[in-house]
Amino acid sequence: MRNIRDNEEKDSAFRGICAMISVNPGGVVQDFIFLCDAIASWMNPKQDLKQMFHEILHGFKAQVGEENWSRFSEQFPPMLKERLALTYGV
Repeated sequence: MRNIRDNEEKDSAFRGICAMISVNPGGVVQDFIFLCDAIASWMNPKQDLKQMFHEILHGFKAQVGEENWSRFSEQFPPMLKERLALTYGV
């Protein structure tokens, strides 16, 4: 998903992913770094989709706690970590 340019199909796919995560948040835990990378691939998501991404990222961070989030996010490549921090404040 990260290599697909921003368009309506990508928007629709991500909305489906966000809906699945809201129903089963634990289902994404094992591959959360890949979700973060895919979220960061968006240049200009629509505002409501950007809000969904914000809620998912902050929800995960709150669920695991600050210390665990710090350890987890240390695994991110520097560009990913910077983009998520700047765009979503995590």
